[in-house]
Amino acid sequence: MKSIVRGFSLVELMIAMVLGLLVLGGAIGVFIANQTTSRANAAISDMQSIARLSFQLMSQDIRNAGFSGCSNNERVSNIIAILGVRPAWADWNAAGGMQGFASPVAQINGLSPRVGTEAIRLMFGSGASNTISNYNGAVISLNGNPVLAAGEIAIACDESLSSIFQVSEAGATSVTHNVSGLNSEANLGFVDPAVWVPGLAEARNFTNNGVLMRFESIAWFVAPSRSDDNVMSLYRASLVGNTQINEEVLFGVANLQFSYLNRNNGLFQQAATVTAAGQWESIIAVNVTVTLDNAVFQGQNVPDNVRTINFLVTLRN
Repeated sequence: MKSIVRGFSLVELMIAMVLGLLVLGGAIGVFIANQTTSRANAAISDMQSIARLSFQLMSQDIRNAGFSGCSNNERVSNIIAILGVRPAWADWNAAGGMQGFASPVAQINGLSPRVGTEAIRLMFGSGASNTISNYNGAVISLNGNPVLAAGEIAIACDESLSSIFQVSEAGATSVTHNVSGLNSEANLGFVDPAVWVPGLAEARNFTNNGVLMRFESIAWFVAPSRSDDNVMSLYRASLVGNTQINEEVLFGVANLQFSYLNRNNGLFQQAATVTAAGQWESIIAVNVTVTLDNAVFQGQNVPDNVRTINFLVTLRN
């Protein structure tokens, strides 16, 4: 007796195909979800790495704020002015090398910081230096090739006074500061900032071990990104030559806030409070709070405690 061999019916075949498609669809869904999560994690990791470098740079700038060289004497003369008015990036005497700005922050180098965010400006001497061997009132003789070129902003100091000026000319072993460019007068002597106007500075000499170095002026703030006006970025405006240049350091920063530790009362205060009391020179530490924008997290719903980064920086000077 012959056995009868039967195949799948059309209905059975269709059911098997539907089940197979369901299984395949589920596998594809899991694969796509894993890919999306992987991309999001990679984006978060990349942003955290860039953010870490950005915050290290900001911390370094804050730590250096107020360094005027030599004995770091608080007496600083400044002959930088434009039509008799000192530009904001050079106004050391307003705050002793550091000043915070509460919202709304005025334009910084042509960019308007985001409303509700704060900003900070930091000034200090840094980089390679020259020892001053002689000074005749106009020419500063040095121990070697100048570390600064003509047009750059310098800070020269000894144990009694630091002076900020623009280098007019740079020779083989000297620099000069003529009444030209950003220099408002010929002398580098100290003038009380409360009564400063161009022409009041007295002549000065540099004692032994005087030092010449580059003057740095840096502002940190949040403004619309150059690549997307709808997303904010963290900017660093730094002095290059005699001009401030805006660097877009970190894309996707929604907020930037500061609080300042006042050594006079041991309290963290806001910028407006410190400014009102005229106590910027009494600040010994800065607490920074940065909030990253959800728009940069590849559609992932990232908790606030992950998006918000806090760090404390103690000032050296």
